[in-house]
Amino acid sequence: MAAGPLITGLAGIGALVTLRVLYWAGQFLLYHFWRPSRPLIAYKRAGADSYALITGASAGIGLAIARALVRQGFGVILLGHLPDELAAAAKSLNSPKVRTLVLCARTATPRQIEEAVKSISDLKISILVNNVGGIPLADPPMRCLSTFTTAEVDAHVDLNARFMARLTNAMLPVLSSTSKRQKGERSLILNLSSAGRVGVPWLVMYSATKAFNYSFTTALARELEDDPATAHIDCLAVVPGEVQSQANVMAEGAPTCEVFGDAVVGGVDGAVSRKWRHISPYWSHDLQLALADYVLPERAVTHFAREELRLKKNRWDVIMAKRR
Repeated sequence: MAAGPLITGLAGIGALVTLRVLYWAGQFLLYHFWRPSRPLIAYKRAGADSYALITGASAGIGLAIARALVRQGFGVILLGHLPDELAAAAKSLNSPKVRTLVLCARTATPRQIEEAVKSISDLKISILVNNVGGIPLADPPMRCLSTFTTAEVDAHVDLNARFMARLTNAMLPVLSSTSKRQKGERSLILNLSSAGRVGVPWLVMYSATKAFNYSFTTALARELEDDPATAHIDCLAVVPGEVQSQANVMAEGAPTCEVFGDAVVGGVDGAVSRKWRHISPYWSHDLQLALADYVLPERAVTHFAREELRLKKNRWDVIMAKRR
């Protein structure tokens, strides 16, 4: 007699799970395979050129995002620490609406950041892309935490977390200013996290700082929307998986920077309209992270993360052995 309610309850749970999976699958397909033809319209300023400040923009993903923004009619401010590389990147964009800022994310002081922001105060900046990041180690880049010096630990925090937090803090008054903003116009903050936020061996500090970016963005997004003075600022963490770039030369089969940059720019509107806090704008990255976060048991996630990274680490070790 008692089996009837139990079976009914289990069937109800099964139906709810099925509906949840179908809903997720529908959202996944709509988000990744239906993109607006004119993205980011809400972040255009009326009557003037609209600019985006992009860090780590002299190459790789940052430059690819800049190209995608230029194609949508935005001006861009490229921030990096190598003057010659920045100049070449600016020239490659073939746009009159390009500026450059030379600033080292690892060593920039609060005063230098403040001065950099003041130097572009004449522009209508509606987008901030905190892209700068990486693995600030001498080769090999993948090694155990026990081999790090204190300076190498600090370098990861400085490059991947501290500079992003400080620059965002300095830019918030610019993005939240209403004195020259028309009704309905919005601002946008994109912070580049990484699939490494799940925690991967031999990249402990990188994983930790990218997890910081992820949490920082979620917390800031909730804070901004609570205040009417800042509710027009959308804030998203961008979570890429493997991308072929200048800094990632072992990403065979992964999307190129250009493909990923287009995915970022095309994916913002859909995420904002759904009230998401983070996006993996390339479909295979999104699928991989969904499996890691919601489907696979910890033992399986650990196995795949460790074995995938072990292959890359071994290849680096071979390269280093040949250089000796």
